[in-house]
Amino acid sequence: MVAEVVTDPSCVFIFPNPEKISPPLCRLDEATVGWVPGVPILTRVNINVDLETRIALVGPNGAGKSTLVKALMGELELQDGYRFLHPRLRVGVFTQHHMDQLDLRLSAVEQMMKKWPLVQSEKFR
Repeated sequence: MVAEVVTDPSCVFIFPNPEKISPPLCRLDEATVGWVPGVPILTRVNINVDLETRIALVGPNGAGKSTLVKALMGELELQDGYRFLHPRLRVGVFTQHHMDQLDLRLSAVEQMMKKWPLVQSEKFR
């Protein structure tokens, strides 16, 4: 018997271990959300997000999905209610509209090199 040949991977991904922070990470309580003062899009919103929370927002255009996310992240002021964001929480969002900003002819590494030209390419790899 001949042992199977195993080669070292040519590319290794290393992801940081997120710092554990106590719940809640972010929360809306009895929130009223809208873009125009006095004209709510969402009312009496109650949502709590912790480390194990997974959420899918599904609905027709104009239902308030993006509005809810912006309110939850603190990008949109509440008209009423309460928002809590953990002081050590860092939020990253990739929306469908981000695709419009990418040059699809470039690789992910090339995209980052273009955005941050002073960083050495080895750091991105």
